[in-house]
Parts: sequence; structure tokens; C-alpha cells
Amino acid sequence: MEAQKRPLAANVVNIRCGGVVGQMDGLLKNSLPKNDPKLLKRGRDSPPNLLQKKKKNFGVAGGAAIKNDENAYDPTRTIETKIKNIKISQKNDLPLKPLMINNNNKKQQNELKIVMQLDKNHHTAATTKPNVEKQQQPSKTVADDDKKHRIDPKDYYEPPKNLPADIIDYDRTQLENINSEPIYAFEIFEYLREKEQTTRCVKYMHQQKEISSRMRTILIDWLVEVQQTFELNHETLYHAIKIMDHFLMLSQIKRTRLQLLGIVSMFIAAKCDERIYPIIEDFLYITDNSYVRDDIIKMEIEILQVLQFNLNYPLSYSFLRRFARVSSQTLETLTLSRFILETSLMDYTFIDELDSKMAAASLLLALRMKHLQWNKTLDFYTGYREQDLIELAKRLNQLIKPVNNRQQESIRNKYSDSVFFGVANIRPLDDI
Repeated sequence: MEAQKRPLAANVVNIRCGGVVGQMDGLLKNSLPKNDPKLLKRGRDSPPNLLQKKKKNFGVAGGAAIKNDENAYDPTRTIETKIKNIKISQKNDLPLKPLMINNNNKKQQNELKIVMQLDKNHHTAATTKPNVEKQQQPSKTVADDDKKHRIDPKDYYEPPKNLPADIIDYDRTQLENINSEPIYAFEIFEYLREKEQTTRCVKYMHQQKEISSRMRTILIDWLVEVQQTFELNHETLYHAIKIMDHFLMLSQIKRTRLQLLGIVSMFIAAKCDERIYPIIEDFLYITDNSYVRDDIIKMEIEILQVLQFNLNYPLSYSFLRRFARVSSQTLETLTLSRFILETSLMDYTFIDELDSKMAAASLLLALRMKHLQWNKTLDFYTGYREQDLIELAKRLNQLIKPVNNRQQESIRNKYSDSVFFGVANIRPLDDI
């Protein structure tokens, strides 16, 4: 750094002094003919001639005119503009030697000093008055500027339409929560409620020749283990099953490729929902190398072509989290409803139910099992009344009852762990 700074500083000194330039002009005059056009032009434009030409506008008598003329000639304006932002550390730079000035140019140097001194006086006089006025004004602190430009979310928030007066506006309470998006949350879930009508699954097993609902149950039970092994988000599991079901709605598949469909659906969902998703080799390993890399890539292309890259599906898990938050449910109650909802993924008979209704029914059953009640807040935010969910809650209650010799127990074993409060061990209701 030191070696780079020193030439820069030396160039600046040479430019400001101007003596070297005058000396070079003298050498050129002796070496070129008198009538040489280059010499004539260079003589007219040389710094000494320019100073003599502009000198008439400067002087003690002309000081008042300079003060009033903002466009007056300033021999240092261009140089100062170029170097005003250059910062040179005195600590790192070596001291510069003063330039040797020829005696023939001392007169020119003195004239330049007079002009620079007059310009300095002019600059001081021009800036003195604004500084006085600035001191008279009250000083503004940084806090005042921040307060002036600070955007208050409360100014932009609009409560949901038709919100009853006796229901707490949950999103308003989250305006200061940086991990939430309360201004758009209600509209987002209204949009998802509309979208789930157009992306609703329909039963498809009647058009599949080589697979059955039993095979689907076994595959999803295995995908739950894959999700735990790779520590993927729950949204990834729900999204993968959604992709798989929509593919089977539109295309037939052979039995030998069903596992490949499941693992590639998980791969695509992980790309959408995970910050860091498993690579292809990880999925090959989890299948015990039953497939090769090209099989996964070709299957991924086939899925995306069949679905026409429409991968944005409303998920029942997202609805469930929203419903539990707005009603201020405990984490244990939420986990119990997650166990109920996740168990329903393996049952083919629930495939054509709306995701929002499945989430609401799972939460209702969890509330009943925890001896809690459905309330008006859930009526408003879910869009369902309690009587609308009773029949679906009864089916879910029957589904989670323990069955002897059931082989697909991955979800029950998962939620029997203390990490999930052991909610799978809570006894289902005898009647709901």
C-alpha cells in the first residue's frame, strides 16, 4: 500500500506547484522553432500565460467582484475536485522531499501563490454566512431522522373484513413480529382456500392397473421414515405426497416404479421447501441402490411434464399451523393434531377431502381429546363451524385407534417419542 500511495502524493504536489511545468515549457521553447504551431498553441495554453490572462480578474481591488461571482476563474477548482476525496495516511507514507524550483520561475510561483491566497479568502467569505445560519438552526439528531423516515406497520394494516367485535385480531398482535407477515397473512390463506378448490385431488385407483391403495399406504409409511432420516421439514412430506397423488391422477404407473415415484416426489418437494436438500446419491442410498442416477433424473422429468410444472399446492399442514396460532393453542395440542393429520395421509379414503377441512377436523378432534372446546375464533378463521366437522372428526378418531398386528406404524412410533410429547399414546375418544 505504501508503494502505491507515494507516487500519487508526488503527482499531486507537482500539479499544485506548477513550477516543473514552467521549466518544461522553457526547454521546449529552446528546442522548437519560433513559428512552430505546436509552440504557439502550447505557449498560449501554458500555465504562466493563463495566469497572466486571468490575473486581471484577481487582486486586492477585485476582491469584491470575486465574492459576488460564483463562476469566477479558480485555478485550483479542477485539481481540488479530483483530489478532495483522496485520503492519504500520514502514518504509512514516507515524507516527501520538497521540489526544487528554478530561479527563473520564482516570479511565476509567487504570482500563483497570490492567486491561490485570494481564492482562499473568497472561499472563506462565501462559506462564513451559511455556517452562521446553520449554527442558529436547532441541531437534528439521528434519532429524529430515524423517527421521521420510520415506517409504522400499523399505518398500513387493515383488519379482516367482517371481523366480529368479540374476536381478537390475531394478525394485529403480530405487527412487531419480524418472523410473521401479518399485513398479508389473512389474504394469503383466503387465496389458499380458493386455490384448493382447483387443485383438489380425486380418487384414481380405479384407473391404475398394477397398484392398489394398500401399496400406497406402504409407500407413504416408508416416506415418513425417509423424512425422519434426512430430517426434512413436515411440509416436504406433505408436499411430496401431494405431488405423487396428482401424478397418479393423470398417469398410470407400473408396480416396479412406484417406489421410484415416491422417492423422486420427495426429491422435488425437497427442492421446493428445504434450504439444503439431499442430493441424488442420498436418495439412491436410501433405496439400497435399487435405481441408478439416470432413473431419478428421467422420473423427475416425467413428473414435471405430466404436472406441467404446477407444483404449488395448498397443504393441510399449513392450514393446521395457521388455525392453531390464531386460536392460541399450546404446542402439545398442536402436536396431537399433527399426529392425527399425518396419520390420515396413509389412508386413501381421505384423498379427496379439502386440505383446510382436514386440518380443521384434526384440530377439533385434538381439542376434544384434550377436553377443550371449539370457539368463535376458530369459526371465523377456519371458515368451518363445529357441526361441519363432526363427521370427518369421527372418521379420524376411528383411524388413530390402535390396531393389533398393524405393520405400518412409522407415524405412531414417531409421535410416541417424548420429543413429540408422546401424543400418540393419548387414548382416542370412545364417542365424539
